[in-house]
Amino acid sequence: MLILWLRRSLIWGGLINIKKETKKMKQSVLFISIILMSFVSRAVYAQQSDPVTTVKKLFTLISKPNSFINKEDSCYAAMDAMDILKLNKPYIKVYLNNLKNTGLFSSAYLSAQKEYYLDIEKDIKKDGYGTARDADMYTLSQDPPDNKVVLARLQKVTPLISGNAATVTIDFKTSDHYKLIYKLVKENNSWLINSIDATFGK
Repeated sequence: MLILWLRRSLIWGGLINIKKETKKMKQSVLFISIILMSFVSRAVYAQQSDPVTTVKKLFTLISKPNSFINKEDSCYAAMDAMDILKLNKPYIKVYLNNLKNTGLFSSAYLSAQKEYYLDIEKDIKKDGYGTARDADMYTLSQDPPDNKVVLARLQKVTPLISGNAATVTIDFKTSDHYKLIYKLVKENNSWLINSIDATFGK
């Protein structure tokens, strides 16, 4: 009887230890899973909220020939060389709404674009024509660099961040020292393009 009791005790004790070890393993796996999920979430959030990523998304969109973002010319119903004689008002509304829906531009930038077309309309009423942009609107260059070049340069850019404002400067290392400067602001936890500038010379 004693031997039988000892055997049962050992078996029961072993089962208890196995259960304890299993519980510890489950807790360890759960803890590691939580840590990994937290790390992945932070990495994804950092990528989504990175100012450079916003600019990359813009130029990725520009790289698609049929993208609406390449059809700003459709906002003009009639032109004579660089003179805008008539606006395509219905399409302007569509175009501006599409810009908004990209989630890449700040409210201030979108307001400035709307104001641009209103100013042209005033010029047409006053002088009979408005003046079109004299450079590409996203690179501010009359000879814009290839989008692949822009995206490659962006891979090496570190944004300057100060609170809810950021600057992304793309140095193309050209003979004319051309630099493209994107100013971004943080709205609703997203970095949005607020203005675009470019510099030439030293």
